[in-house]
Amino acid sequence: MLNFLFEYRFIILVILATIIFAIVEWQKTKGILYALILKAKSMAKDWVLKSGKKQEDWVVVNAYRFLPKKITVFINQERMRMLVHYLYHKAKDLVDDGEMNNSIE
Repeated sequence: MLNFLFEYRFIILVILATIIFAIVEWQKTKGILYALILKAKSMAKDWVLKSGKKQEDWVVVNAYRFLPKKITVFINQERMRMLVHYLYHKAKDLVDDGEMNNSIE
């Protein structure tokens, strides 16, 4: 009975540690991707990247350079593209009226 309690606590501790790690890494990942999106927009103003597709491609390619390897191992290029697209629309919604309320379509 005593061994079962220790194993049960250990399993709960591992699950909680994994959840906390995922949350912290997600925040870091979002920060890096937002910075890359802003850099791509800045390059677009300088006419280095001429289209939205080229900006998105640039962010996806450079995300693999700047994100930790422990994250990029699990994210293929298509998922990274979907993640960049999602974060771009979230940032666009926030800039629109200062609130995250899906006011843009």
